[in-house]
Amino acid sequence: MLSSKNVVVVEAWNTTTTTQTQTPHRPSLLHPTFYWGYNCQVLFSGWPGSDRGMYALALIFVFFLAFLAEWLARCSDASSTKPGADKLAKVAFRTAMYAVKSGFSYLVILAVVSFNGGVFLAAIFGHALGFAVFRGRAFRNMGRVDG
Repeated sequence: MLSSKNVVVVEAWNTTTTTQTQTPHRPSLLHPTFYWGYNCQVLFSGWPGSDRGMYALALIFVFFLAFLAEWLARCSDASSTKPGADKLAKVAFRTAMYAVKSGFSYLVILAVVSFNGGVFLAAIFGHALGFAVFRGRAFRNMGRVDG
């Protein structure tokens, strides 16, 4: 037999019915669709809050996370270790670079899950500019003079 305390907890989180008494006590922070606005929550509880300046900082932060993920992808793709380095050291270095790149990429994904349109665009532009700068052929061939 369940005590009334346990039943209350179960009923408080039961979202299968539409009665007002059985909806969760906490409001949902996830939006099922993209929305525009600076009052959002990105990556951390309460950040950036409702301050426009902190929202701009959050967009810059997500942009640079995506940009750095592309740079780290380029570093791990290229043989950026010394030619005479030990094979185990090369593998360890490339594995560490891959782990950091994956961590940055997952942070970008978690930021986009906020469903804020500005955060989504910052992530897309960060990845696009990072790809163009670090892995795109257009920027690599700009300094060459054919002739």
